[in-house]
Amino acid sequence: MDKLSGNKFIDMLVCAAYYLKENQKTVDDLNVFPVPDGDTGSNMLQTMLSGIKKIQALGDNPKISDVTIAFSRGLLFGARGNSGVILSQIFSGLANIDSNSTEASIDTIVKAFSESKANAYKSVLVPVEGTILTVVSDATKAIVDNKDKFTSIEELAETYLNEATESLDRTPLLLPVLKEAGVVDSGGAGYVYIIRGMVASLKGEEHTFEEVLTQSDKKETQTKSYMDYDYYELNQYGYCTEFTIRLNPNLEFDKQSFTNKLELFGYSIVVVNNDDIVKVHIHTKTPGEVFSFAQKYGALCAVKADNMAIQTAENSSLVVDKVRKPSKKRAERNKYGVVAVLNGDGLKEMFFALGVDEIIDGGQTMNPSTQDFIDAIDRVNAEHVFVIPNNKNVYMSAKTAKALINDKHVIVIPAKTIAQGYAAMMCYDQSEGPRAIAKDMETKIQSIKSGEVTYAIRDSVSSGIRIKKNDFIAILDGTIVESTSERLETVASLLKKMITPDSTMVTIFYGEAVSEEEREEVEKLTNIYPDICLQLLSGGQKIYSYIIEVE
Repeated sequence: MDKLSGNKFIDMLVCAAYYLKENQKTVDDLNVFPVPDGDTGSNMLQTMLSGIKKIQALGDNPKISDVTIAFSRGLLFGARGNSGVILSQIFSGLANIDSNSTEASIDTIVKAFSESKANAYKSVLVPVEGTILTVVSDATKAIVDNKDKFTSIEELAETYLNEATESLDRTPLLLPVLKEAGVVDSGGAGYVYIIRGMVASLKGEEHTFEEVLTQSDKKETQTKSYMDYDYYELNQYGYCTEFTIRLNPNLEFDKQSFTNKLELFGYSIVVVNNDDIVKVHIHTKTPGEVFSFAQKYGALCAVKADNMAIQTAENSSLVVDKVRKPSKKRAERNKYGVVAVLNGDGLKEMFFALGVDEIIDGGQTMNPSTQDFIDAIDRVNAEHVFVIPNNKNVYMSAKTAKALINDKHVIVIPAKTIAQGYAAMMCYDQSEGPRAIAKDMETKIQSIKSGEVTYAIRDSVSSGIRIKKNDFIAILDGTIVESTSERLETVASLLKKMITPDSTMVTIFYGEAVSEEEREEVEKLTNIYPDICLQLLSGGQKIYSYIIEVE
């Protein structure tokens, strides 16, 4: 064929999504770091499916321009992780096809992919060769150089796929970390699967919306109901209780006194007071008594008491609980608000107490989409909204969301680890102007060291360090610096590399898998640093057993 219709392009995109879905795990496993957080395939697939849902809603026989615009828009708002954002930009050039076009010619397609390549490079602050960008660039050059020779769309697509495949194979030659790890670029691999699917469609292979949009690829969620628990199971943890008080204007409210009295009812207490609104979080076995006590101060609203026995079971298989701790909009805007991306109950409570208004549940392996950021920012009733990504792989989605919001001043803080985000929030001073706050946060981020401890999912080599499967890995400011068979030994080694004579404070967030006995041993490790002030806090995070901040 020498013209591409809207219906045929839809078939190609559906087939592309099918191929990516079938190879999602393969792409996820192409992780430079041998740690259990490979999510490139998942991010690219979820981004693709956002576009697929948009084109599914189109009527019969749509124009090619209608398809490209709908698909591109779906990718943009559904983009997850850096790979998803780049993927959305790769297809963005297609949305510039003339709105009057019912079909696309070979010349039109070549021009569209040329624009897409340029957009993809622009989306990355510092483009790196040997990544998906190189694959797109090489494949695009191949069709540009040969555009006058093509007699059909099929020839063009085959040329594009062949060069993309060869370029992917060359990525380890351009990026030493890929060669050292023995893998090709994961984003590039995901993109090649997408193109393979499109070519397969041109050859007659067919797949349906139902095949690609089924939820079978997601982790199974907890289906056990409260009827399946006995009294002792349901009563073992108590209730995660949250509510908001609209204060009685005729009563005086003292936050410290109120908090002290709450301690009689439970633990993990967070109290945030903003004018006549008080937000409360507490773990208690007697939520009714807490509510009765709180009613003495005003009217209750947004009341919630979740049984933590059920909640614990559900969290063990949680996929994404998109946004936690919703805030009620008020008629008058606050000056400042904060959105943060976090995983782990302890971390969420801590950041909430430090002034975060909206928490997007996510991070490693659970990257929120552009739309998730937009929704969370929209819920924050403030003139200036600071976004704390806390993960390098969600930073681009946050930046994309910022570009799409016009009614608020959004500032994305370059916090790419939990430790950096915590440091930024510790200097969040609302008495300053927005630029001064952002500058203080960025300066603080640059002044601290950020470390993590996790485990290896395969044998590998990184930064010259030989790593064995199931060994524990120490990561310092994004670089693997140690690998041993004992977790405590790895923590000790990481602390030794992070702490210098000028260091004054060490904050350690321990994950859900760390026992009380191990916490005590970690605390002993810091005794050899007598001038250091230690904070050992429960983060509850899953992937990293320890997150360490040193300043």
